[in-house]
Amino acid sequence: MSDQNINIKLDRGGPENHAWTVLGTLLACGAVGMAAWAISNAGALDLAVTGMSFFFMQLISMMFKAGLIVVPEKNSKDFGETRGLLKTAWREFQEFQGRSPIWRMALLALGFTLGYMIFRWGLSVALGIFSNIWIAGAASALIASFIVAPQLFMNLVSKMKTKSGVQVKTTTGTPDAERGDV
Repeated sequence: MSDQNINIKLDRGGPENHAWTVLGTLLACGAVGMAAWAISNAGALDLAVTGMSFFFMQLISMMFKAGLIVVPEKNSKDFGETRGLLKTAWREFQEFQGRSPIWRMALLALGFTLGYMIFRWGLSVALGIFSNIWIAGAASALIASFIVAPQLFMNLVSKMKTKSGVQVKTTTGTPDAERGDV
C-alpha cells in the first residue's frame, strides 16, 4: 500500500464573496427556524427545540474553530483593550479547566448544562409564541445575522450614538475672541 497525499483547499472566498456568504448563512438559518416551527406546530416541540438548539450551538462552535468568529484585532479602535482581557481570561479559564479535579469538572459541566437548558428553554418559548412560519424564519435569520455579521450591529449602534442630535462645540480662546470683540 502506498502513501497518498490528500490536499484539501478551503476557500471561503475573498471580500467580494462576503455578502453571498452572509446571505447564504441567513437563508440556511432561516430555513432551520422555519423547519423547527413546522415540526413544533405538528406537535413535536421537544424535537424541534432540540434540533434547533443543537444546530445553533454547533454552528457557533464550528465558526470559532474555523477562525470565523475571533476576538477583535490589536489594531482595532473598538475594544482594543478589552481584546487582551478576553484572550487572557479565556486562556486562564482553559488552564483552570485543564488542572481541575474531577469534582470541579463535574461542576463546570453542570454550569454549561444549565446554560444550555436555559438557551433551549428560551427557544421553546419562542417557538411557542411565533404566530407563523415567516416570523420563525425571520427570527432565526436575525439570530444568524448577529453571529455572521456582528460588525453590522456594532457599526449601527456607533452611528446611532454619533447622530443622536447632541453635538459638543469646543472652542479655543477667550469669550471676547469668539464674539470678535478683541
